Amino acid sequence: MLLRVIASVVIGGTSLFGGRGSVWSALLGALVIQSISNGMDLLALPSPIKFMITGGVLAAAVTIEAVSRQRREAAGR
Repeated sequence: MLLRVIASVVIGGTSLFGGRGSVWSALLGALVIQSISNGMDLLALPSPIKFMITGGVLAAAVTIEAVSRQRREAAGR
């Protein structure tokens, strides 16, 4: 459950490094994560696979956010 909450907020655009974001973007992230979860339920995937996919989506979101943060900081210097 905690993984879904964190993934929802990160996918919604809240920075793990600075805590910037909005409620609406977190709700959008929750919608995306729940849609992915619902799709996996419809495919009847085993629970470990669901966690791996959700973790992969979370890792991708964090990586994209970290790279974009580095580029913003480099452009601001």
